Amino acid sequence: MLPDRRNRILDAAERVFAEEGYHGTALREIAKAADVKLSLIGYHFESKLILYTAVFERRQHVNDERQELLEKVEDLTAPDALERIVAAFMDPVIQLDDDGIWYRKLVLREASDPSSRERKVISGLFDPMARRFIEALKGALPGKRPGFYEWAYLFAVGALTQSAFDDRIAALGGEPGAARKNDVLRSFITAALRYG
Repeated sequence: MLPDRRNRILDAAERVFAEEGYHGTALREIAKAADVKLSLIGYHFESKLILYTAVFERRQHVNDERQELLEKVEDLTAPDALERIVAAFMDPVIQLDDDGIWYRKLVLREASDPSSRERKVISGLFDPMARRFIEALKGALPGKRPGFYEWAYLFAVGALTQSAFDDRIAALGGEPGAARKNDVLRSFITAALRYG
């Protein structure tokens, strides 16, 4: 188990990085949010990049669970294979609920940041899993045009990470609600993959 202060730093870093981005965040802000001395961050994490990467590594169990669920889809030609692939893709993420709201926002921010390639978080922690999902989609939905599977995966990622934001739904006349949102999200991703 991680020491409590180290966890507090990671919790605070996750939120502040999600709000401000990698370049917009100072370690001093994280220390203040975690209610620790700046030197304690330096003790646990040698650099801002190491702390940033540790925030993602702490949540890597989510991607591991996604891959484990994907492995259970043994017959990619089965009638329910696509639904099971989509469930493997999204269920571990949406089960984070309130505990993972900042993480989901941070993933969206990192995935859309042009400078993210310098940090190698996406390429190191997400791309290996992404390639496995893309291969599964090729097996479940053969015959799509070149580039479809890769773009479809990225669009599904966008829909999944964007679903962390509930504040816009009321402004558009909708009603917030996790169960309703997740049902729509599941249907949306599945239909886009099947009929795209």
